[in-house]
Amino acid sequence: MSAPASPGAVPEAVTGFGHYNFSVSPVHRPASVDELRGLLAPMRHRGERPVFRGAGRSYGDAALNPGGPVVDLGRLRAIKGFDETSGVVSLEPGVTFEDLWRFSVPLGFWPPVVPGTMFTTLGGCVAMNVHGKNNWARGPLGEHVERLAVLRASGAVEWIEKTDPRLLDVVSGWGRPEPIVEIALHLKKIETGYLDVEALPTKDLAEMLDLIDSFKDKREYVVGWMDCFASGRALGRGVLHLADPRVRRAGEPLGLSIEEQLSDIPVGKSLPVPLLLAGLRAMTFDGGMRMVNAAKYFTARRAAYRQSLVAFSFLLDYLPGWNSVYLPGGFIQYQLFIPKEKAHAVFGEVLSLQHEAGVVSYLGVVKRHRPDRFKATHAVDGFSLAMDFPVTSRNASRLIGLCRAFDRLVLENGGRLYKAKDCVGSVERLEGLRRAAA
Repeated sequence: MSAPASPGAVPEAVTGFGHYNFSVSPVHRPASVDELRGLLAPMRHRGERPVFRGAGRSYGDAALNPGGPVVDLGRLRAIKGFDETSGVVSLEPGVTFEDLWRFSVPLGFWPPVVPGTMFTTLGGCVAMNVHGKNNWARGPLGEHVERLAVLRASGAVEWIEKTDPRLLDVVSGWGRPEPIVEIALHLKKIETGYLDVEALPTKDLAEMLDLIDSFKDKREYVVGWMDCFASGRALGRGVLHLADPRVRRAGEPLGLSIEEQLSDIPVGKSLPVPLLLAGLRAMTFDGGMRMVNAAKYFTARRAAYRQSLVAFSFLLDYLPGWNSVYLPGGFIQYQLFIPKEKAHAVFGEVLSLQHEAGVVSYLGVVKRHRPDRFKATHAVDGFSLAMDFPVTSRNASRLIGLCRAFDRLVLENGGRLYKAKDCVGSVERLEGLRRAAA
């Protein structure tokens, strides 16, 4: 669906990261707050409602606007200041996590919360209130925002402090008409740029969830990979990864240089990236991914090792274009957030439903979450399960039906969905149904 023409921008195809959702919209790319201010005023006069876009890394349709213009804030990319005493960095919304860690790690600091990719922008991540593999320990990104600046409809830039209740609306308030134009974020001090990581194979869903819960207060990072093809007694089997910041050891490298962080990335060292992508494309079908998942599980051994923060946090980023292996149909990532006491039953039903539908997730990730105070939160005191489903001409109708069945499970069990992963329409529909039932 195309949007009406907007002065000063040429309509272009805009996609979500999963390549399943797209629209054709006029895209504006202001290079300064003044330019952004001059752009938004006439849009409001014309009655247009823009959608603000960062790096376009939301999986679904969050950064699409079939009915109007898209404003890409990626050129507002300056790191404006850093106080090493407090650890507070001030930056524009288009700064990416890659920009941030390349700046902060040599200074001995790391973002307290990072998503699974470094290519997201801080503005988008604050608006979505992203979480990381340490959600139980650190909460979402918004917990670490000291203050932020919003460009009001009047054209004034207004700062909102951490103690101001209005911050709870702006953080996690994706879709607001007044964009974030600067963020002051509290970074954490690190002794080294490494983590001590431990891998633990888990034989089924119950063991996966029980171990995650038992380690949540003991380790900084806790995340589970799940083989969604497994069934029967092995339903929900996988590998749990635990990690803590590595303390300084005499004679060891500190890992505080960009080179040391990147040297820990295995992708592309033994085989060129194009060859790796070709191999991945060749295996991107049900039978191939069943073998990949089984091999990953059966070769997993309990092990402890050292790994750089970048390698642990952003491994897939070093396989550029990995999402393209799902083309031409793209893929959907569906992520359910379910309260602790209901997670085992709901996730078990989710895994069984996908087998019954003949549409199985190629990747499953499990995390532990805690409640937070933000208004539009996706958080629960429980677990999330994120699943990647390829979209093909053969499975499309079954997949959409499967996602609607997941919607019902979320609604019936007091769960939540997440606009950065799922389609916005699905999230908003569920919230409407929830309010109607209340």
